[in-house]
Amino acid sequence: MAVGIQIRSHLDDPAPASAVDPLCFLVRGWLWLGDTQSSIAAVEACVNSTIVGETAVLIQRPDVRAALSLPDDVRNGYELFAHHPAAAPGTVFELEVRVRLSDGTHTPAIVMRSVPTIARDYRTNHFGILLARETTAIQRHNNVFAVGPSQAAGSGELADLIRRYLATPPLRVIDVGCGIGSYGRGLLADGYDWLGVEVNAADCAELTRLGLPHRQVDGHTLPFADGAFDAAICLEVLEHIDDPRAFLREVHRVSPRRLIVSVPNCELLGYLWDYWATPWHMLEATHVNYFTRWSLGALLREFYPHVELRFHTRYPLPTIEGTPQHYNLLAVAGAEK
Repeated sequence: MAVGIQIRSHLDDPAPASAVDPLCFLVRGWLWLGDTQSSIAAVEACVNSTIVGETAVLIQRPDVRAALSLPDDVRNGYELFAHHPAAAPGTVFELEVRVRLSDGTHTPAIVMRSVPTIARDYRTNHFGILLARETTAIQRHNNVFAVGPSQAAGSGELADLIRRYLATPPLRVIDVGCGIGSYGRGLLADGYDWLGVEVNAADCAELTRLGLPHRQVDGHTLPFADGAFDAAICLEVLEHIDDPRAFLREVHRVSPRRLIVSVPNCELLGYLWDYWATPWHMLEATHVNYFTRWSLGALLREFYPHVELRFHTRYPLPTIEGTPQHYNLLAVAGAEK
């Protein structure tokens, strides 16, 4: 271990008492070893003598250089991103920063800090395996642009909107692309004569297990008479349909008086460009159509003369100016207002 070196240093990040995600956190600061500065090989961030991050690149820090009256060409700043997967969520670990010299020796810790961790382990998230150091395989298209299972529970906000825009029960309602009936259970309990139709055999098996009324269909035709239903709902389905006009023509045939549609809101893309972000659900592998208010309204008016559009489900990321954004579009289409 190197001894007798005069060390001056400061740790900027992590800031004192600031919680970090131990899977990825910034370690940033500066150091000055005097005559030994030119012998620095790397700056290492350690926890219990285990290196959790390092950098061999020193950067200029004009603020420090001016404060210490150092030569203009001195590089004494460092930045690195550390990874400490052994840290338990909601705990505190002791971070040490040390210097490895060109002869292989180390300085004593130039700075030490107690660092709290956030209370969440993002490795437990969907796709959390990508945050694990052991995942070294290159991910392919099908690993990322996946199709998730049908959801057992729907949105409470959307369920309330469906009830708002449906007429009072009893009412014959067809749920086109119903999945496993996440909205059907509530509508049946409210007194609606609900029937789900679905192409997915596994979802139909689950509907049978749940005792929910349904028909498995071929995805092209609906085996019902003209005008058989008072209203149709089509929730997060139209974005998956290769020929939306043929689809809507068949829906209109069996439910000419009212249709309620929910789709992802493609207008978000224009607002999220400032963040270089894309709503994750829009990347699902089977999405083939992307709707704005204007395109969805124009399409539905080919079949229903009156269309009202609105948003639902607040997106967690507002615009840079702080105005709200919404994840979904809701259209209420009908023969009459």
